[in-house]
Amino acid sequence: MNKTKILDVNHLKKVYKQGKEPFVAVDDVSMTIHEGEIVALIGPNGAGKTTTVSMIGGYLLPTSGDILLEGKSIVKTSSKHKPKIGVVFGGHSGFYGRATLVDNLSFFADLVRIPPKEHEQEVARVLKLVDLYDVREKEAHQLSTGMMQRLHIARAMLGNPSLLLLDEPTTGLDVEIAKEVRDTIKKLAQQGMAILLTSHIMSEIEVLADRIYLIGGGQIKHEGTVADILDLAKVTHIDRPATLEESYLSIAPTLKRGN
Repeated sequence: MNKTKILDVNHLKKVYKQGKEPFVAVDDVSMTIHEGEIVALIGPNGAGKTTTVSMIGGYLLPTSGDILLEGKSIVKTSSKHKPKIGVVFGGHSGFYGRATLVDNLSFFADLVRIPPKEHEQEVARVLKLVDLYDVREKEAHQLSTGMMQRLHIARAMLGNPSLLLLDEPTTGLDVEIAKEVRDTIKKLAQQGMAILLTSHIMSEIEVLADRIYLIGGGQIKHEGTVADILDLAKVTHIDRPATLEESYLSIAPTLKRGN
């Protein structure tokens, strides 16, 4: 059965005016994500990754092109009527340390225009999604690092967005906590959430991503599964297959601007 297309990015372009010569940060990028799919966007620093994600998240307007979420343009729609995209910022900031998880999320539910009478039900829903419901009366400062990252994901899920943007979700976390967060991401995808992931941790991409877009010089250079990227790199070892990290490192020089 065909899955519903959630995100459809069409010929996205972003040009910055810098003196006499304009800088093309993103040049004709197209990509798709379906329900229940985790798609990774990876590339070297300066490749156009952050600019692309910022346009999809609504933080930057594209110079040209369109972004469709469930078939509706989020570029041509007023901010009041834009469909919601959940964005996970991560880290220890962003919450009131002396407030409970319920009170924190109720505050953010207000910001995303969830009616007050629906706060209790919606906050309970997102806390259950990330397995924090049993500690809902804890104050935020009492959470472990892994719990805090899951609380960020819960915040992003308020209002039941169609798409979740995860930017480096496990950077700086130890191995056990990172696995805890990855398990939560997998669970959300299994429940039908469409997820766009950026990460410099190739082992994480290898575990999570259904498909990968390689971006370089503001353009999508390659698209495919982990197996496709491994095959593209043609890195071999006598005693074992190449990892995604080894394959990516062999391709990375071709992704830099000017190549």
